[in-house]
Amino acid sequence: MENKFNTDIVSLASLDAYDFSIPTYQRPYVWGNEQIKKLLDDFLVSFRNTNNESYYVSTFLTKENGTHAELIDGQQRFTTLWIIAFVMHKLNSNSTIIHFLKKDDKLRLGFEIRKEVSDYLEHLLDANLDSKKYDENLIVSYPYLKNIANAIVFVKSYLEQLKFTNAELKKFGDFIYYNVKLIKNTTPENTDLNKLFSTINSAGIQLEQSDIVKANLLKCIDNKVLYSRIWETCENMSNFFERNARVSFLKTDWKAVKLENFIDFNENIFKYQNDEEHDENNELFSIDVLTTDEISEYQFPSKQVETEKDRKKSEEIYCRSIINFPQLLLHTYRIHLKQEGKDDFEGTFHSNRLIEIFKNLTNKNNSDEIKRFFKLLWKVRYLFDKYIVKWITDLDNKTETLELVNFNRNEESYYSRTKYEKSPSMMLQSVLYFTGDYLRQYWLTSYLGFLVDNHNNLKATDEFLLNKLEKIDNSFSLNTTINDKDISWSHINAVNVSEEFSFENYLKSGNHGTSFKHYWFQKLEYILWKQWQFEKDDKFNKFRITSKNSVEHIYPQNPENRIQHPELDKEHLDSFGNLVLLSVAQNSEYSNKSVNVKKSMFNEKSETYDSLKSYYIFKDLSLWNSTSIEKHKNEMITKIESFYKHA
Repeated sequence: MENKFNTDIVSLASLDAYDFSIPTYQRPYVWGNEQIKKLLDDFLVSFRNTNNESYYVSTFLTKENGTHAELIDGQQRFTTLWIIAFVMHKLNSNSTIIHFLKKDDKLRLGFEIRKEVSDYLEHLLDANLDSKKYDENLIVSYPYLKNIANAIVFVKSYLEQLKFTNAELKKFGDFIYYNVKLIKNTTPENTDLNKLFSTINSAGIQLEQSDIVKANLLKCIDNKVLYSRIWETCENMSNFFERNARVSFLKTDWKAVKLENFIDFNENIFKYQNDEEHDENNELFSIDVLTTDEISEYQFPSKQVETEKDRKKSEEIYCRSIINFPQLLLHTYRIHLKQEGKDDFEGTFHSNRLIEIFKNLTNKNNSDEIKRFFKLLWKVRYLFDKYIVKWITDLDNKTETLELVNFNRNEESYYSRTKYEKSPSMMLQSVLYFTGDYLRQYWLTSYLGFLVDNHNNLKATDEFLLNKLEKIDNSFSLNTTINDKDISWSHINAVNVSEEFSFENYLKSGNHGTSFKHYWFQKLEYILWKQWQFEKDDKFNKFRITSKNSVEHIYPQNPENRIQHPELDKEHLDSFGNLVLLSVAQNSEYSNKSVNVKKSMFNEKSETYDSLKSYYIFKDLSLWNSTSIEKHKNEMITKIESFYKHA
C-alpha cells in the first residue's frame, strides 16, 4: 500500500490547511492571456449556469510532508488561481477566495529557487508599498516576473468588464473557492521526484473523450476503417486538411484529385486500399481467437513520402488551429442537428461534455445518420481550413500571426498553402477570435453553418462571405439578453435575432473606464482599418488586430505633472473618448506620462501603430482636454454608427 498514489477530490477551501512550494525543476510561470481567459471563461459559464454544483477542472500532483505539499505538476494553474484570488482581494470583493493567498500570514505559494517571485507576491499583498515602482525597477531584472504581472492586469481587466456588483463578485469568488474541484494525486514516499516529473512531461498522449466518442460511433456502423480514416483526416488540427488526407488515404490517385473534389467525401476518389484488396478490418479484432499458426510474416507498409525536391520550401506553411478537435466536433454536431431537423443539444458547449453530448447520437444506433455525421465532419473540416484563420508560423523570426490561407495545386499535383494578403475577412475574424469566448467561439457555428450551404467554393476573402461575417458579428454585438449559444443556433436556422442593445448609449453616456468592453475597441479598430483615409505607410501596412487587454487613459489618471494635467472630471477621464486598448506592455510604457510625451512616443515607434484609435487622437493633437475628448468620442461613435447602418 505504501507504493500507491493517493487520490482525493479537493477544492481550494478544502486545501486551507496546506501550503505549497514550487520545486527547483519546475519552469517559471508561462501562462498567457489565452490560457487564463479559457480558465476564467470556464469558471464564469459554470457559475452562471450551475453555480450550486461542482465544476471539475483538472489534476495536480503533490509530494507531501504533513500539511506542506510540493507541487510536482500543476503549478501553472495553481499560480493562476492565486492571481485570481489576489485580484479579488484588490477589488475588495470580500470573497472567501482571498483565504487562498496566505496561510498563517505567509504566502500559500513558495518558490524554492526564485525568491524574487515570492518577494514580488509578498510586495503585491503589502498595501503600504508602491507596487508600480516595484514593477518598473525589478521586472526588467527578472523577465519571468513579466508573465505574472501581465496575468494580474489581465485578470483585473477581465473581472472589471463583467460589471459585477460587489455582491456578485463575492459570489463568483466564493464559487471558485468552494465549487471548483481538482483531483489531487499524492506520491508515495521515496519517490524520485525529478524522474517522475520528467516522465510526466514526456509521457504519451492520453486517451481523450473524442477517442471514446469515435469508438462509440464506429460500433454502430459497418465499414469501420473507412469512416475511421475520415475521422483521422479531420482530427489533426495542427496540419492542413489535405495533408492529413494524404496520410489517411494512401491509395488515392492524387494526381487525379482536383481541389473541388475535397469538398465532399467520395469513397470512389479517396481510397485507403486498392480496389482488389479485401477489407478484413471491418470485423472487430479479438486477440482471444488468434493463434500463432495464423500469424503470417509482417509486411511493412510502403509509405508515400514526398522528398524536398518534390516540393518547394516556400510553399511549406506550418499552422496551429484556433480551436481544438473536440471543439470542432461540437460545432459540426450542432450543424448536423440542424440538418437533421432536431433541436440543439442542451447545456453548455464544452469539450469536457463531449461523451454526454454525443450520447443521443450513439444511443439511437442509426447507422445512416452516423455516416452522414462523419461525411459532414469531413466537409466542415475542409471549410474550416479554407475559410477560417489559423496561427501561421513565420520560420524566419519564429513568430505567429493569424492568417487566412489559400488552397493551391501546382503543375506537379502537389497541394500547397499560401497566405492571402491582409484582408477585411482576416481582420474581422481576428476581432471575433480575440474578443469571443476562447473555449467556444460561437461565431464558428454561425459562419461554418452558413458556409456548408453557401460557400460556392469562393475565395476566403470574397466580399459576399465578408458581408455575411459582418452581419453575424453585428448580430452577436447587438444582443445582450440572449446567450451566444442560442444566438448562433438562430443563425444557422435562419431565424432573425432581435437587436436590443444600444451601443450608442453605452459608448456615449458611459464613463466605464477600464471596465469598458474590449470588444468595442477592437471592433472600432476593424472599422478604422477598413475605412482608412490616410496614407497607407509601413506602420499601417504592418498593423494587425492582436490580443489586447489593457485599457489606457490618454489623459492620465495619476499624472506625473499636475501642473500640465489638472484634475479632470471622471465623466471625461473615464470616457470612451479618453481611452484606447493596448497590450499590457504598451500600457506599461505610457504609464502616467503626459499627453504630449505619449504623443511623441507613439510617433517615434517604427514598427506599427499601437492602435488606430490612438492615431486619430494624436494626429491633430494640440490640446487634450474635456472638449477634445468629447469631440473624439463623438467622431468614433459616428464611424461605428455609419458602419452598422450600412452593414
